[in-house]
Amino acid sequence: MARAPAETAPLFQPSPALNDALLDWYAERARPLPWRGEGLSLYRTWVSEVMCQQTRVDTVIPYFERWMRAFPTVEHLANAPLDDVLAHWSGLGYYSRARNLHAGAAVVVAAGGFPTTLAGWRALPGVGEYIAGAVGSIALGLDSPAVDGNLERVLSRVHRHPGGRPAITALAQRLLPPGRAGDWNQALMDLGASLCAPRAARCGECPIRAHCGAGQLGEADRWPAAKERKVAPERAAVGALVRDGDRILFGQRLPEGLFGGLFELPGLLLPKGAATDEAALRGALQLGLMEALGVDAHIGGAVGQVAHVLTHMRLQLVIFEVQLSGEPAAQPGGAYQGLRWLGRAERGGVGLSTLASKALALADAAPSSQGSLF
Repeated sequence: MARAPAETAPLFQPSPALNDALLDWYAERARPLPWRGEGLSLYRTWVSEVMCQQTRVDTVIPYFERWMRAFPTVEHLANAPLDDVLAHWSGLGYYSRARNLHAGAAVVVAAGGFPTTLAGWRALPGVGEYIAGAVGSIALGLDSPAVDGNLERVLSRVHRHPGGRPAITALAQRLLPPGRAGDWNQALMDLGASLCAPRAARCGECPIRAHCGAGQLGEADRWPAAKERKVAPERAAVGALVRDGDRILFGQRLPEGLFGGLFELPGLLLPKGAATDEAALRGALQLGLMEALGVDAHIGGAVGQVAHVLTHMRLQLVIFEVQLSGEPAAQPGGAYQGLRWLGRAERGGVGLSTLASKALALADAAPSSQGSLF
């Protein structure tokens, strides 16, 4: 079926009947999440919303529960070492979220308490319009919309609107029921996460179908308007598996940038368009290790390669067995702020990206021997 044209639909008036049906459904069918109900607080709402950005709720739940055991209050988070914070975030991805939470907690503690206005929340590191609206409406009772992908999709279908975050946010501000914005936002999120899915919407089970333009016409798939998706370019990287008995050498990345503050097998991302034959990869790794670790390296056999997809690139990491000529040290101006030898039992105490965990699993499975992928 053809997608919706990029036309501008009018801003519709609030519908008390729609809102009543939606909120009644939410009262009966709300997802039992650990940050709702008795678990509701400003701190827990903030953490949950940050974790749920670009991550599925069912993936977030165990991370959230582990996080709350480690950092039960904003004071615990503010006083924790960043390494510990990143270790508890390992596997969730988009690590700037963890760094921003840590920095934001320090701001809150220094200020003597949480912000009480949307502007105050937006002033915290990493907090934009959505998180400020979600925390403000859910935990502070403010009449603010919180438009995520689910809410945007539902309102786009209800009003047969082409979508777009700014336009739907303005529409949501007009439509939300005063005094019930928190429940209204969460009800639309839950509806979009279940019945009003991106594909194969279950309109026959929807509590607001009688008020939904797309649902009434059987054209849910037309709304919102299709967005052009860009294919992330492929990039190559090389990593070094350096062993000392049962220990492996890790580098801790600089605090900012991609994988900031996390640990990984030492290596480097190759420039765009760089050659990826065996000789080129070996040469790049040898030069990169000299610049990052300050020692010459003998590049041995290829252990294997792992693939990892980021929002802006599709990464292919090739790992080589490496022997160093001397004691390595993080070099000024290099990629790492520090180095650490870690045995198996110590790795759970540091922050590892999903890419680093994949590389480590490959390294653990590989015998200490020379090989070739080429």
